[in-house]
Amino acid sequence: MVKWFDRTPRDVTRQLLRQHRMPVVGDRVLLSDVRPALVPFVGQALALELELVAKAGRVLADAPSLEARIEVAEVVRIHAARAAAFARILETEPVDAADAMRPFAETTRSFADAIDGADWYEQVLALHVASGLLVDFFVAIAPGLPADDRDAMLRALRNETPHPLLVGLLQQAIEATPRLSDRLAVWGRRIVGDALLQMYLAVNGPDDAGRAVPSQPRLEPAFNDIVASHTRRMDELGLTA
Repeated sequence: MVKWFDRTPRDVTRQLLRQHRMPVVGDRVLLSDVRPALVPFVGQALALELELVAKAGRVLADAPSLEARIEVAEVVRIHAARAAAFARILETEPVDAADAMRPFAETTRSFADAIDGADWYEQVLALHVASGLLVDFFVAIAPGLPADDRDAMLRALRNETPHPLLVGLLQQAIEATPRLSDRLAVWGRRIVGDALLQMYLAVNGPDDAGRAVPSQPRLEPAFNDIVASHTRRMDELGLTA
């Protein structure tokens, strides 16, 4: 297994972006080849989603206009609904949602701190980038779950998205203050590395024993599509990924 946790988020991002531009040679391990254990998989997803709910709440509180508050209130609702859906999946086990999240509490809190922007604009971009990357990842890995759990997880992830609302807020901000572009582009690149570390934690488990993956996996290329989707989202905003 590649020791990704020995690298900085910037190192991880640089290597994945570089590999995205290179052809994949030999056997390719897909994220759908990973067979995640349901409880830690959904527990981590719920822990991360609740951090996004909290971040969206702070974005709402600091919104610079009534119009922005209305838009962000809908973002809060979408993230809260997704978190509630994850919790309902855990209830079918049954397992206490807090117990499922507990192994990820420290790393999730560190992730939230790492993507805590310097101002409202960076907070909005952090919410947009982190949400997009994590949803893409969990959608990619969910096929490894048993059928019923897979379908419930995919419904929770795909039912609603805050994407157009966040894009609208960011586009308005950049149009009003074009000099934001360079700063937000740099900030967006920083967030990617921290989100990718959460994905590797989901694959490896909090104790390096929580996931069953194929022997000698080449997981790096499996993240190319996720990085490519992120790049398209940044391009939509006129920001360089």
